[in-house]
Amino acid sequence: MSGLLARLAAGAPVPVFPVAGAGARDAVQDLRLQSELSLLDSPRAANVLLVAGTIPEELWDALARVHDMISRPRCTIFWTLGDPELRPPPVLPEALVVDADVAGAIVTAHRELLMGKRPSDPPVLPDEDPAQWRGVGPYGQGGTGMTGGTPYGRPMAELGPDRDGLQLDVLPLRVGPFFPRFPAGFSLDLKLAGDVVVEAVPGPTPYAGASVPPRPGLSPFVRALSEPVSIVELEMARAREHLRWLADALMAHELRTLGVRVLRLAANVQPGDGPAVRRLGRVLALTQVLTWSTKGVGRFTGEKVAGLGLGPVSRAAGIAEDLRTDDPGYRGLGFEPVVQQGGDASARWRQRLEETVQSLDLAGRANGTRTEPADRVESPRGRLEASSTPAARLLPLLADLLQGLEWGDAVTTLVSLDLDLEEEAAVGESVTAGQVVR
Repeated sequence: MSGLLARLAAGAPVPVFPVAGAGARDAVQDLRLQSELSLLDSPRAANVLLVAGTIPEELWDALARVHDMISRPRCTIFWTLGDPELRPPPVLPEALVVDADVAGAIVTAHRELLMGKRPSDPPVLPDEDPAQWRGVGPYGQGGTGMTGGTPYGRPMAELGPDRDGLQLDVLPLRVGPFFPRFPAGFSLDLKLAGDVVVEAVPGPTPYAGASVPPRPGLSPFVRALSEPVSIVELEMARAREHLRWLADALMAHELRTLGVRVLRLAANVQPGDGPAVRRLGRVLALTQVLTWSTKGVGRFTGEKVAGLGLGPVSRAAGIAEDLRTDDPGYRGLGFEPVVQQGGDASARWRQRLEETVQSLDLAGRANGTRTEPADRVESPRGRLEASSTPAARLLPLLADLLQGLEWGDAVTTLVSLDLDLEEEAAVGESVTAGQVVR
């Protein structure tokens, strides 16, 4: 009976928890198109840990904790993305290194794991009692009196002000850096009263100062900081980046089938395919995701974001800031910024859909038109320059934006902002290589 169950399990989609390091987001996202894999939101429901790309040393301890959460029997696959010099972090000594055909390698390793032909990964963290407080205090509760201590490493809740003027229990909590709804490496130090965010402080950016190449979707915009790049290439990359964001956002709203459909569109979209995106927008309207679940959530006023160059985030708040208006090539195509007026998550969804249609139209008419070299460029997320990125300018605004939101609305807000922590590292690497002129 055990053998039969193992064979049945081996024939089902492989439960995988993915960790996308720097440069790996697009490649890992595309694995959702592989029917033999099931990319999960929780490591505890997976048997395979997939780690891809560069993982900064600051995240190794968190990665080790994720590894030990994977259900047994378990195995780890490290995907080099074709980089022969890339090796798994030292905290994953049992990882199977794969250069190509990662889906096939995952299926094979999982089958061998279930059939007993591959040993399960042992824990990488020391076998220590997580409850260091056990036995401390008169009642063994970890402190003095009836409260106190940090049972299982978590502080006891304290009283704090509520948005309704009450004093409620406030629980400190860290979310990230591998929470699937957030960009890889992003973490939040929270204080929650029930499910209401009392305080939210973004953690340090792990890719700051790291040496990583820009991923494919970001590369044209990094190159445009120092050399002419065709408008067709830039606008197709912009459209694909927006569609990839949309695919992830739909996954976050549990519209997984529609998310896979959008991901396929991102892989195959061509110049002039704006009507296909408009049809997609009509489908989204039927799901109500642009109304009840996002409308009024995470609102930015125009005054708050004016002058920050936050791309779709600024334009969704009615600020017509777009560096493309300064480029002769774009002016020759009659380019004008598209704007919305809501400033909320719903407006940001609509803004990116409209900009995707606009980019595909521009790519269809641009032919051989190229941009002028500049020290700053309009990336899919806003003003990108050697000394500053959209994410770096957006992170300081999060504390005020998230305060008072329910947790679900806070996640919706963060998803709608499309934070990209890799841009700073990618631009920094190009500066180091002498490719970007400040």
